[in-house]
Amino acid sequence: MDQKRALLAVVLIFVVLFGYNFWMSQKAKDVAIETGELPAVESLAGETGQVGSEPTGTDNISSESETVVDMVAGTDTQERVISVESGLWRATLSTRGAALLSWELLEHTGIDDRFIDLVPDGSLGLDVSVTHGATTVDVSEWTFEYGGPMDIVLSDGRSATLVFEATNAAGMRITREYVFHSDSYLFTAGVSVEGPSGPAAQRDIRIGWPGIMPTEQKEEDKSLSSVAMIDGGVDRENLGALKKESKKKSGEIAWATATSRYFMVGVVPVDGAFREIEMFGDGDARTAGFEATMDLGSGTATRTFTIYAGPQDYLAVLELGLGLEAAVDLGWKLTRPLSVITLRALVWTHGLIPNYGLVIILFSILTKLIFYRLTHKSFSEMKRMQDLQPKLKALQEKHKDDKEALAKVQMELYKKEHVNPLGSCLPMLLQMPVFIALFQVLRTTIELRGAPFALWITDLSQPDTIAHIAGFPIHILPLLMGLGMLVQQRFTSKDPQQAMMGKMMPIIFTALFYNFASGLVIYWFVNTVLSIVQQYYIHRSPDTATESPIEGEPTSQPTVSSTSVPRFSGKQGATSTPTTPGGNGGVKGKGKKKR
Repeated sequence: MDQKRALLAVVLIFVVLFGYNFWMSQKAKDVAIETGELPAVESLAGETGQVGSEPTGTDNISSESETVVDMVAGTDTQERVISVESGLWRATLSTRGAALLSWELLEHTGIDDRFIDLVPDGSLGLDVSVTHGATTVDVSEWTFEYGGPMDIVLSDGRSATLVFEATNAAGMRITREYVFHSDSYLFTAGVSVEGPSGPAAQRDIRIGWPGIMPTEQKEEDKSLSSVAMIDGGVDRENLGALKKESKKKSGEIAWATATSRYFMVGVVPVDGAFREIEMFGDGDARTAGFEATMDLGSGTATRTFTIYAGPQDYLAVLELGLGLEAAVDLGWKLTRPLSVITLRALVWTHGLIPNYGLVIILFSILTKLIFYRLTHKSFSEMKRMQDLQPKLKALQEKHKDDKEALAKVQMELYKKEHVNPLGSCLPMLLQMPVFIALFQVLRTTIELRGAPFALWITDLSQPDTIAHIAGFPIHILPLLMGLGMLVQQRFTSKDPQQAMMGKMMPIIFTALFYNFASGLVIYWFVNTVLSIVQQYYIHRSPDTATESPIEGEPTSQPTVSSTSVPRFSGKQGATSTPTTPGGNGGVKGKGKKKR
């Protein structure tokens, strides 16, 4: 049974890590924008955003520094770069395309210790194109007019509005407007299209994000995803699939996002919904992005979008009321509610114990206490199955040529000894959803990113590297966990084949966990230590200790300690000592054989 338990655990780990192509679907929340929370963009190039005027509500604005880059081919206007900065982020925009060149998060650093930039190198964020009938206009090739300051610094809850305008030779005039806020990762982006003259069968606008480059040392393709809310369900495509081919999907699309393990960019239409999305991946740059399309209508039309570009913090994103929290990967639909509860409990406990390492240890102890009776039942049944192995081998030898008869006598033996062959597996299955939820939360929650524990463990979201030998990282926690599992296996099997399998499992799990986040390994290591203590108690307890019979011979009548309490009911004789081997519910006591 321990072999089956270990195999179940391996399956669990692989399911959680690699998904096995099962993707969650989530009932959509209605997208609601509270009019008092987000600034409304009533009209592009309105009173607060006149071209050539200083944006309203800005602080520390200066136009002394102006960056000039290469001339745009075919134009006589220089491309310029505008910088907008708050305490949370720093954005740079170009007059070419009026799109984002960068969006740096000033409270988060990446692989090279530079601020994380959510716009991949050489790409544009919120690039726009307009389709007018059979003509598609790529706005990224336009050079827009901009008359505001070149360097803007926001503080004290202030906002800034930037307006860009351009007209092409065909008479199409496009105005792009951004409204930024000093204390939020949210901003709005509006696009107004006027002309050209003449009707069009179809008039669309496309807007997108090129993806997010990996921010962690070893970021999985699964974490780099394009996610959208389509017809009320979450549709997620990761880089592993998208780098093979892009995916085009249609329906009522409430929002679209590009995600990495800990960060995300979401685009939410303020009025209406996207009708089509193309999700794409770049295997070389390791990004998964999207372009979403919505109807533009005829005449002069304006479309406004709410953008979130920041940490993939479930609780913070939930408070925005945009529905983007559904893009945070907290596991399958079945276990997601448990993951949310676990995450809330984790954050709440951290408010009392300001060390996530200690919080994880406490969670491991609490889950062990919650499931103590179930695991006790599982370990006890496992022990009883071990004690039946000599009898089972004898039956197998006796009926080796008759499988039907063997199955029948085995079931009779289980019934006589009051042993359930699945008794050690069922309790583990009941715990599985909780373990999966804990596993997913500890693996993906941004709260653990950069969170120290103690000694050499300075980041619970990363492996606990203590040194390198010939370039190979040495991680202590997985080795301790493997050693603990090896000790645990000494309690689990007397059969040589199962014992060999038991010795292999610590090696397999050590390899699996070797590059895991140290927070995850701490949880599993503590759980292993507690399991060792519990199994030691069970093996020393007189009500589960059993003398194994001589292989091939019937079991002699045992004696039962007066302190033993039968775990399972069975027929009792006139005295307190059972008169048959199964009289104590199949639990045999230690003692010499009666002559």
